[in-house]
Amino acid sequence: MDIQDYISSGKLELFVLGDLNETEQQEVLAMAKKYPEIEQEITAIEEAMLAIDEVSGISPSSGIKNKIFETLEAENKKHSATDIPDKPLQKEVRLGKEVPLANPWKTFAVAASVVALVSVFVAIYYANQYSDAEERLAISLQQNGVLAEEIQANQVKLKSLDTGMEKFITGNFDKIPMKGEGFPMQEDALVDVFWDKESKEVLISVNQLAALDEENDYQLWAIGEDGPIGIGLVNPGKRIDLQTMNIASGAQAFAITIEPKGGSESPTLEKLVVLGEVS
Repeated sequence: MDIQDYISSGKLELFVLGDLNETEQQEVLAMAKKYPEIEQEITAIEEAMLAIDEVSGISPSSGIKNKIFETLEAENKKHSATDIPDKPLQKEVRLGKEVPLANPWKTFAVAASVVALVSVFVAIYYANQYSDAEERLAISLQQNGVLAEEIQANQVKLKSLDTGMEKFITGNFDKIPMKGEGFPMQEDALVDVFWDKESKEVLISVNQLAALDEENDYQLWAIGEDGPIGIGLVNPGKRIDLQTMNIASGAQAFAITIEPKGGSESPTLEKLVVLGEVS
């Protein structure tokens, strides 16, 4: 593992600031225990943070102070347990030579570097947050647009259903059930025709009709003394709506056949789907 890459990743600064989750904090502590360079870098960052606060005149935040003091306390305990010298250390003083003072600009340089690095990471973090929020807003607007279209489509369906139900309630309709039993096209087909003999209005309700390809349509026929008369095309997908057909008079039976797109002048008996007689 490249220690320098890990140090320059910015994770140590976030660790000192307390912005890492518990798992990431444990990772940093483990790395510091394993690599002395990382432990030294954490100490340098902590000291730089304190130096910045002292220079700016702002008291260090409780989170930073606690984090730093906990780290220093742990370090002191470790050294006190393992590094007790057998003899007191003697400090050698050489006369005639001046001891150079520590360069104060080094602390400021380190502090400035840390502040710049932290600022970069903060800027990147908020930029990502803004980008995520903008993306979520776009998705939300798109979903709202789809929802609005669905609501509008449902309103049209309900309006059509209300119109059919209004006709059904106010009229005097007889129900003529039509089934596909006995016909090879669709033996499970079920369709109900509602016919008002007085107003001659015809409504149809689809219970079961198979979907057709784009080249064919279902066509409803009113069969009377003059033979079958086409009174409209049936939409197999509208199973909730009462579909309004053309008027029919003197019908003795109703039937549905499969015809070419747009319907035919006369029914194709080989493609008879359902048939129902008027009682």
